[in-house]
Formats: sequence, structure tokens, C-alpha cells
Amino acid sequence: MEYTELADYPLPGGTMTGWIPQATQEAWAEDPRRLSYMHSEHALRAHAEGDSWYSQWIGTAFLIERPLDEDAMTATMTRWYARHEAFRTSVSVDDVRGLTRITLPADAISVERRPMGDHLTSTEVFERMNEYFNTTVSPLTWPHCIAVTVELADRDDAFLLVFAADHTVMDAYTQVFAIKELTAIYDSVVTGDPDGLVDFGSYVDFSDAERALGDQIRETDDAVAGWSRFFAAADPESPQPAPMPTFPTAISAREAETPSIVAERTPDAGFQATLSSWLLDAQQTAAFNALCKDAGANMQAGIYTALSMTAAALSGSGDLRFLNPIHTRSELRWGEAAGWFVGIIPVHLRPRGAATFTEALASIAASSAEYKKVGAAPFAPIADLIGGDTTPPGFVVSYIDLRHAEGAAEWDQRQARVLRSSTRNADEVYFWINRVPAGTNISSRFPTGARADEVHRFISTFHRILTTVIAEGDLEYSHAAAHTTNAS
Repeated sequence: MEYTELADYPLPGGTMTGWIPQATQEAWAEDPRRLSYMHSEHALRAHAEGDSWYSQWIGTAFLIERPLDEDAMTATMTRWYARHEAFRTSVSVDDVRGLTRITLPADAISVERRPMGDHLTSTEVFERMNEYFNTTVSPLTWPHCIAVTVELADRDDAFLLVFAADHTVMDAYTQVFAIKELTAIYDSVVTGDPDGLVDFGSYVDFSDAERALGDQIRETDDAVAGWSRFFAAADPESPQPAPMPTFPTAISAREAETPSIVAERTPDAGFQATLSSWLLDAQQTAAFNALCKDAGANMQAGIYTALSMTAAALSGSGDLRFLNPIHTRSELRWGEAAGWFVGIIPVHLRPRGAATFTEALASIAASSAEYKKVGAAPFAPIADLIGGDTTPPGFVVSYIDLRHAEGAAEWDQRQARVLRSSTRNADEVYFWINRVPAGTNISSRFPTGARADEVHRFISTFHRILTTVIAEGDLEYSHAAAHTTNAS
């Protein structure tokens, strides 16, 4: 399953319908539970941007392999919103009190069916869906999660369901498990059988608990020391000179002729470039994983080592710094709750003079885990304590193994894909590397212009390194890696 923008998903033509949650103004009540740090920051940024806020959502598209029944779909969406308190909470904003949480009870929501066009072409479906999501989803305006269906022109035994949500109520795990969840609810409504879904806690409770944890953070805490050490380790003379890591500079032109493994889709004016590509098929992924295991490491360490080798080949240093998003579902009660359960940890990869891929695996694995424990604490109060750089992360890398997610074997058949909206052009580079049953893919967003060439070169070289390691069993660091620092 790929992670792409909506424009890269092959939407079908057909009849499009919106399923809109409704609630009366009287049903809302002030809620004393505090917003999570990221929820608060995200909402305040939206408030500051005002009318210029546009196109910032995540979501999922997939087939439900049953005929679309209007009453069943209405009941399904009503049950989904009732299940997750995150979908029933919002904020009010005023200049005196700032952000105030407001919440709806589970039985206060109804769902309205809204026709959005019959006999539409695939282009018309995209244009209407994209504009609806881009202009409706906001951290300041409820509902924060909306859905549409497309009845297919060429089959009546299935329909496409696409939902979009503001990040304040959804994360990547929510995007994935919602496929199973919504299908189970729809099946239950149609058949009358139990949906078999587990119970869970509320993201609203988690958010308040996170703020309580943040209140207890002190300068002497290990997490504070870890972030301070990471920022202090930045080398002004390196390809990543800033304390908050950015994409490596001094990308070598020697690899300029390396072909890109995927054609970049031309972004709309003012938005970042984006690409998605399969790095390895299922057989190659299994071979790479076996090679890493034989060397005493896991596949994540192998992916990180290949990233380090790429940096060495192109920038002259195998030391590589980035931020890694991690989930914060630290208790079973948060397991299948919808919400933004995401923290960050810093990562500083160090091959420590290793000459080959297999030699570097142990050092990369150890260095990648150096700051792992700081993820137990939210970053915002730590940054306040240490005067941390408030610059948005410039280089973010996520690696997730999704093979064992429930229903993963059916994702291809059901045309499932997790989605993100376009992102305004900025000097940020994001890599999402996902291992799924079909293989290993990479999704990326990055600046347009000259920086885009550097990112293409990096990804193409990364791909070449992975396939060479698989074919040959090992690979030497490039000559440029001789400049790698051995500092710990």
C-alpha cells in the first residue's frame, strides 16, 4: 500500500456522495481536558493563517466489497463517529481565553447524505473531492473528519470510500486500521452480526494525560539531556550544520546521471513536489531482510545503513541526522483509538569507520537507538526548557513495517491507499519508507527547484545501494565515506 497525494490515486468515475456528520449547537459543551501539545500548536497555526489555511489533511481510500446501501452507509458513519471521541471534539478560539476544547456526546451526531454528482468522469471525481477536502478540513472547524463514496460505473458489487481528516484527530495508524474498522462496521450493519471490534480509550483522555506529563518535565530529566546532547552534536562544518537537522547539503553532482526510479508528478504552483515509488518488490525485500538478519540486525537497521551509505556517497559523510516520528500508543487502551498519537525522536546515524554495509549494521543500529528513550516525553515542553530550535524539522524519515496489520493481505485487491494533501512549498524533506506485503516503498515530499534534483539523486542512489547489496551480499562505502567522522 502506497502513501501518496490524492492526485496520484487512480480514482474511478461514477456517482459521488458525501456523508456529512451533523450536530446541533446546543449539543456542544466545554471540556476541561487539555489539548495535546501538537493539537494546540496546529490549531494556533491555523488561527494565525486565517483564510489562507488550505490543503492540510490526511486520509485513506479503499473499496468496500458490497453494494452501496444508503441507510447502511448512514448507520456506518454514525457508528464510526460515535466510537471515536476524537471525531466528536473541537476547539473554540477567542483572543482572551485562547483555545478551549468543546466536545459532543456520542449520541449527538447524525449523518446527512449529500449528492455530489452523477455519472462523473474520474477527473471530475478528483476535482470535486480534492476541492471539498481542501476547503472543508480544518483544525478549527468541525467536522474534522469527512467522507465520500463513489459508486463505480463498471461494477455494482463494491464502492470506493475515501475519508479525509485533520491531523489533530488522526495519525498514520488511524489511517490504516480504519480500513478494517469501517469495513467491519458496514458488514455488521448489513448482516446484523457483531462487528467484532475491540474497545479502547479516548484520545481526548490521552491528550490531557500528555499535558500532565509535560507539566512534570524538569531540566534534570533524561529526555531533556538527550535532546540537548542531540542539538549540541551538530557540526557547523558538516553537510547538516544546523541543530535541527535539514536535508544534507553538498550533494555531489557525480551521481547526476543516475536515473530517478520514478517520475515526479509536477506539483501545482506553490506546493511541494511529491513522489512515490517501489524500492523493492516482495522477493527483494525478503532477501534484504534475510541478509540483515544473518548479519545480526533487523531490516530497519539495514534501511538506515543504506541511508547512511547514500549520504556518504553524495555528501562525503556517512553521519546522518534526522527526526523520526514515533507512535505514542504506550498503553493497550490507546491501541485502536483514533487520534494523533505521534511524538518525535532525534536520530544520528554513525557508521564509525565501517568499511562495508554489513560492517556498519551494528554501529548504525546502536547509534539509531541512542535517543530512543526521549520519545517517552513530549518535545514541546522540552524545547521550552532548553531554548530549542523552534524551526520546523527540515529532514524527517519514517520507517514502518505494516505487513502484519489486520487486513494487509487484502490491500491490493481493495485498492487501498493512505493519502495526504498537497503541502505548501517549504524547505522540508520527508521520507516515508513502508514495508508492506507487496514489498518496500518510499513516499517523499520536498521543495521544488534545485533542491528537488538533490532529493531525486538521493533516492535514486539509495535505491541503487539497496539493490546492489541484495545482488552482491555486501557493498563498500564509497570513497567519499572516508571523510566520515568517527565521533561518538
